[in-house]
Amino acid sequence: MMLVSGVDGGATKTVAVVGRLDGTLLASARGPSSNYHNIGIGKAAKSIRICVNSACRHAHASSSSLETVVMGLAGMDSPMDFRAGQRVADLADLGGQRIVVHDSVIAIYAATLGRPGIVVNAGTGSFVAGIGLDGKPIRASGWGNIIDDEGSAYDIGRRAMRASLRALDGTERKTTIAKLLVRKFRLHALEDIVYEVHNKPMSTREISSISKLVAQAAVNGDQVARGIFAYEGRAMASFVSAIARRLEMTKSKPDIYCTGGVFKAGPLLLNPFKRELRKSVLHFTLRHPRFEPVIGAFILALKEHGVAMRGVTLANLESSHARRAVNIR
Repeated sequence: MMLVSGVDGGATKTVAVVGRLDGTLLASARGPSSNYHNIGIGKAAKSIRICVNSACRHAHASSSSLETVVMGLAGMDSPMDFRAGQRVADLADLGGQRIVVHDSVIAIYAATLGRPGIVVNAGTGSFVAGIGLDGKPIRASGWGNIIDDEGSAYDIGRRAMRASLRALDGTERKTTIAKLLVRKFRLHALEDIVYEVHNKPMSTREISSISKLVAQAAVNGDQVARGIFAYEGRAMASFVSAIARRLEMTKSKPDIYCTGGVFKAGPLLLNPFKRELRKSVLHFTLRHPRFEPVIGAFILALKEHGVAMRGVTLANLESSHARRAVNIR
């Protein structure tokens, strides 16, 4: 039996699915991070190999039966990254054909099945991706948390710490975020957050978790917290506008798919996002992605074998996904 696999390799976890060429998902598995920037090439390859092998075992199949493995990996931002990503894939040594793509590509296929549309991801990191009538995915932003990632939980956490310290300086207004930071990290004084960030050092995940404190403060009326969400919403809208212009969608009422934990903030983020976006894209429809990103990788693996996502194939994917989605998320 010929099988294909899709992999979503992120900064906090790896998810893999295995399925048949008729679109039927057979099994899934989860594992630790496979972002080589964070853990190195060897460990990233090991995470992927263990995850895919686990999915194969759950499917009562051998990984030697995998024809194609498509890996959507975080941090594939440059030609050098893709060379490193290919080394990760080769070391994982799975499938007759191993394909590495940016994780935004699997996100757009999971949302639109390859049809025109735009995906906005606001999670630990962030990116905006789109696909036009020519079928070629493009993206904007998401160049990593040191350089970019506006709209992400990480950026919200970073801005929250900065706003709290600037309030201490007297250069910005006071915010209840400061008290929440002291409580969460058990600090003796707010200034100790600097030690936590630089000397501990604080992980990407820990900084991103501060976004929940900002949401809590914003719901309770803190204007600084609300301003942070408004800023992030406007920033994400500017990236969507750029993609819409490049794909000539500003007048075609594009479907925009929103994903990622930051969107749980609801109107705090969405209202400024929509107001800013309407300045350049007058009409659009906000939707939820059809599938998780790992399913986008599976769809791309099927595409490599000339399998189109329609008819019986799509029905098989939807029915098998409904049975197994609880194991994928």
